[in-house]
Amino acid sequence: MAKTPKNIDKITVKGARTHNLKNISVEIPRNKMIAITGVSGSGKSSLAFDTIFAEGQRRYVESLSSYARQFLNQMPKPDVDEITGLSPAISIDQKSRSNNPRSTVATITEIYDYMRVMYARIGHPHCPECGEEIKKLSNEEILNFILNKIKNLKKKKSSPKNLEINILSPIVRGRKGEYYQLLYDLLGKGFAEVRLDGVVKKLREKITLSKTKAHNIDVLVDSFSIQDFTDDKEGSRMRLSEAIERALIESDGLVAIVLGDISPRREAEKGEEFIMSAKFACKNDGFSFPEVEPRLFSFNSPYGACPACNGLGSKYFGGDEPCESCNGARLRPEALNVFLNSTLDSTSKDKKHGVNIVDLAQLSIKDAHAFFKNLKLSDQEKEISLPVVKEIESRLEFMLDVGLDYLQLSRKANTLSGGEAQRIRLASQLGSRLVGAIYVLDEPTIGLHQRDNDRLIKTLLNLRDLGNTILVVEHDEDTIYASDYMVDIGPKAGVHGGKVVASGYLDDLLTANLEGKSTSYGAGKNTNSRTLGYLRGELKIPVPEKRRKGKGVLRVAGGKIFNIKNLNVEIPLGAMTSITGVSGSGKSSFMYEILYKNLQACYERKYRSARVFNC
Repeated sequence: MAKTPKNIDKITVKGARTHNLKNISVEIPRNKMIAITGVSGSGKSSLAFDTIFAEGQRRYVESLSSYARQFLNQMPKPDVDEITGLSPAISIDQKSRSNNPRSTVATITEIYDYMRVMYARIGHPHCPECGEEIKKLSNEEILNFILNKIKNLKKKKSSPKNLEINILSPIVRGRKGEYYQLLYDLLGKGFAEVRLDGVVKKLREKITLSKTKAHNIDVLVDSFSIQDFTDDKEGSRMRLSEAIERALIESDGLVAIVLGDISPRREAEKGEEFIMSAKFACKNDGFSFPEVEPRLFSFNSPYGACPACNGLGSKYFGGDEPCESCNGARLRPEALNVFLNSTLDSTSKDKKHGVNIVDLAQLSIKDAHAFFKNLKLSDQEKEISLPVVKEIESRLEFMLDVGLDYLQLSRKANTLSGGEAQRIRLASQLGSRLVGAIYVLDEPTIGLHQRDNDRLIKTLLNLRDLGNTILVVEHDEDTIYASDYMVDIGPKAGVHGGKVVASGYLDDLLTANLEGKSTSYGAGKNTNSRTLGYLRGELKIPVPEKRRKGKGVLRVAGGKIFNIKNLNVEIPLGAMTSITGVSGSGKSSFMYEILYKNLQACYERKYRSARVFNC
């Protein structure tokens, strides 16, 4: 019988010398929550991120094939003699915030991906021109629409007598690929010509397409002259009906009608073109939706992005002025006209048709959670959307648990603080339900109000209880107390740190009589661990006996920005002032958007040449 390895229940580090670590060795239990503590600069991150995580990630990448490794950044081997008991490691730090202007809270957490699927499956398209709901068109309705167009054209004296009427089947719309086999199969079916990216080609000639570029391919099904359609020519009507049916079959429900040359030499000669759908088209004006699929609602896809701003929402890259076409919504008009038959709340100014995907993305985490909890759908819509709504709700609940209820789903990732970005990634990891991994976190409580600490700690413990090992580099007292095990690095910072001054299960460390002496840098009475000195109550930060009153005040009257509502406050000058409040209350908005920007504007306006700032 095979023996169970002795190190299966622990991670053992021997001879770690990364950065300022002094050849340390430490044992850490697996499937527990471990707090790595110590003064700033003592070597906590060197042990957690640059040694344990780096080695776990490096070994995982090395286990992959050489083909897969070429697409991954391989981390250098840390300066350590040996590490055993490692699992694949996941780092959630504060430096991994996305600066991509396209990234939002909803896209990072994948909530937006599920929303796109939901709108594609149970959304109700409406015509952007007349506002009426668009439903499926039958073959007969498409035929009658074309015949009515022909009838109206024949009445116009300006219409050419030999006007061409071309029926095409849009087989490929905005997709990458070479499509060699597809074109070959079309030739075998008897088709002679296709329109490739607006240019007509004969299928018998050699056609080469770039596999890295998106293409539009329309196969020419049949061509007519307007003169073919007279009252006594029933055969033309039958032939047109057959062409429509063939086009719908080839493209799975789409047919393109071009009244004029399908490849004019000049733009001015371009005729009218209509894309009709056996799925969605307006019966009033002929407006036809493209395929209502998830990519229609993606501003990161050329298929769904606003054509004017390419999905950025602003006039230019990095700008703040909203796009004049989409007004900052970032999506093409068709996507903005697909609605859920629901409302946001009784006081909101909802569109008469319901809620579109941009309306929904404007909600905060808290309001979005309430929306989905109270979402009223038909029985069929409930059955279709049940798995998607379940995933959305679980991710929203995770973010509520880590104290992010105030963030909007549409909030751009590059405006998040490091702590907010880290907690969003943490919520995403909880949603993945991964087990058997090592999670390494860098001060997840940073920027979080004490009111929300319990919710975050509960989230970390849930991640541990799934069967993961949690390493938390942390200074927060609540998080340290909630941990199972503690490794304290010190005793001081830089070259005076890098040693393990205390390690063990937290209950044992708090009660044991550890060897050591009190030193001038403030360690406890019975240990060289400064952290344990404070945890045991042997060290305290004294409350100041006297406080400055300041000289003069800085007055703010009627401050209004974001969630700050007509704020009036006086701030003493020559004193240290702390701006406090729960997460999302408006602290940073007040300090940066009101105080800093107004003082900076005052300086630039009146004191450009002054050496001393005194506005």
